[in-house]
Amino acid sequence: MLLLDSKRLLRAGALVVSASGLAASLVACGQEGTTGAGGTCSATAPGITPTEIRAGMVWNDTGPGASTVAPFRAGVDARLHVLNEQDGGIYGRKVTYAWRDDQSDPTLSLRMVQELLNQENVFGFIYSPGGGRDSAKLLEERAIPVTGIASDPIWLGMNNMFSWFYLGDGFNTTWGNYVQQQGGTRAAIFTIDASASSLGFAQQVAASLTAAGVKVVQTFPTGASTSYRVIARQLKENDIDTLAGVLLPSAAAQLLPELAQLGVSLGHGLKVALLPAGYDHDSLTEFGPSIAGASILSAIQPFELDSVGQQRFRQAMSDYVPEIQPPTQDMAVNGWLSADLFIRGLEAAGECPTRESFISGLRAVQDYDGAGLAPDASIDLSTNFRQTSTCYYAIKISQDGARFQPVSPDALCGDVITPEQVAALNRQS
Repeated sequence: MLLLDSKRLLRAGALVVSASGLAASLVACGQEGTTGAGGTCSATAPGITPTEIRAGMVWNDTGPGASTVAPFRAGVDARLHVLNEQDGGIYGRKVTYAWRDDQSDPTLSLRMVQELLNQENVFGFIYSPGGGRDSAKLLEERAIPVTGIASDPIWLGMNNMFSWFYLGDGFNTTWGNYVQQQGGTRAAIFTIDASASSLGFAQQVAASLTAAGVKVVQTFPTGASTSYRVIARQLKENDIDTLAGVLLPSAAAQLLPELAQLGVSLGHGLKVALLPAGYDHDSLTEFGPSIAGASILSAIQPFELDSVGQQRFRQAMSDYVPEIQPPTQDMAVNGWLSADLFIRGLEAAGECPTRESFISGLRAVQDYDGAGLAPDASIDLSTNFRQTSTCYYAIKISQDGARFQPVSPDALCGDVITPEQVAALNRQS
């Protein structure tokens, strides 16, 4: 599912488990004369010893975000275990990490990052979702390598911070193009009452629809006191055929049955109900039949495709973090990819890595494969950090509400919509 503030809305965080074993093996780093596979390295680099490379992680180990983002750390752990125990490390060194708990409070992130740099002497960071903006600025100022999912617009343009997907500060035409392809012409946009972040995302989606020629007719805030029966009547009266914005599965599960009672359903008057979240089996278990036929755009490859990269991911999650069930969670994939990208940077940095060689080497990679899990199978890291990502997979919930069905084995890609264009498009609607 999409890492916006619906994951900005829904999520924030980090994880549990085998890192106790990883962290326990950490040793003092940054010594002179460290040795790589090719011999003695004359340069001193923080976090590097002859046998290990130490990364840093800050996440929500406690607090309200802890359980939600727990799979992220599990994905990191699984990827590092594969590297260290199956692949022999990187140039003969194991990759481990030291960590701090920010207690689900972004204001603590800066202090935790400073502790890891100054007390643990880490080489770079595998950044969990929800990391603070101030800490990101510090890491940029000190040219510390960072990998992770770029869910905050502050990542854009930062040369030291690497991701396979950038949410950015504008939007894209992909969402509107998908609705137009499904036959949508008249849309209702949903927000969460009193949530500024949900309103911001809803405005982005509205702009994407307008750019695709879909008319935005109405906007509905939703909350605990919302009457979905009243909304359903208004939708029918206004010939609405598209539902979009921040229509979460819990809301869609109340609205779609009310519409069906009025003779309006997906395939019969309603062309598309596009949800910003819900690609997880908990949604099927809790809401399945009520949201049958709804669509979700996902920034990870659908697991139903069962690709080689997904098979490797599943096996590693089963081998090393079996307590994370089901393993097919987007947060776990984000952790796996964050660690995989860190490993790719170390490969590019060479046998005697420095922070500078990591950044310059990884920034020169023009064909990163996203570990076979991202929408783009050949990512140009030399340019992708300067623009909002536009590729997603389209997934529908089956008519019986029991499973997910990829609309296509290929990702859908559109064009960037700048913040200025978002504002201009919304003035048209």
